Amino acid sequence: MRARFINIDGIRTRYLYEGEGYPLLLIHGGGVSADTWIRNIDPLGEEFFVCAPDLVGHGFTGPADLKGGPPHPVIVQHLNRFVDVLELERFAVAGSSFGALISALLYLKMPERVDKLIIVGSGSSFNSEEELTRVRAESYKNAMSAMTDPTLDSCRNRLANICYDRSAVPEEILPLQLTSYALPEVLEFYLESRRATVEQMRPYRVFDRLEELKVPTLIIWGREDVRGIYQRAVEAQKRLPNAKLVTFEKCGHLPYIEHPNLFNQTVKEFLKPRAVGFNAH
Repeated sequence: MRARFINIDGIRTRYLYEGEGYPLLLIHGGGVSADTWIRNIDPLGEEFFVCAPDLVGHGFTGPADLKGGPPHPVIVQHLNRFVDVLELERFAVAGSSFGALISALLYLKMPERVDKLIIVGSGSSFNSEEELTRVRAESYKNAMSAMTDPTLDSCRNRLANICYDRSAVPEEILPLQLTSYALPEVLEFYLESRRATVEQMRPYRVFDRLEELKVPTLIIWGREDVRGIYQRAVEAQKRLPNAKLVTFEKCGHLPYIEHPNLFNQTVKEFLKPRAVGFNAH
């Protein structure tokens, strides 16, 4: 796994990457960073060109002015420019939690370029509005426990609180999370993004637009997810035109961290039909 910093429209942008061939974009959840994909980038990089950017205002990517609105359009536009700068003409995208919602919005913005979509434990995408309000409050409380007092223990606990097995948290990413949370702009951006109201976010929900996600879609869900209600994933799979649901047992909100080997193999099998014979040029 390697890291690189690039400038995208004046925003310092960090991304992690490995491999070559068919591109796979990994989009992390809200309030964390690309480092959460540490157990996936190298294994998936054996067969694909994997790149995992820190979203705007997350990790070590600089913030942007939200102008009093929700972060969704700013983050999607930044990713649009990211794939342009990397010259990724066609690619697959996998997103976790809030990152899955962003991935779906990216597809809706450029359906001619996104070949396949992977949605991982995303209450942001499938929960009802009432459920989303409750889960956002729980997520905010959990995030602030680490972001306002970043220590190794608080960063560890934040991730452990949403895992089925608390010991699944990768110890190696904790110093990176700790360091990013110590950056004043990261907390400021998170707080600014959380000021968005339900009404402001409504245009960026995909719950009422699932039938428009016509791209082949893989849904990966932990049976014991505390953020994304499992039954909502079952219902969403039925509404999506071309989707498959894979359930991970004894798994919480982070299947790619909690069961990395199964996750990586599942993703490889899903992507291979499109990736075979792919020519990057």
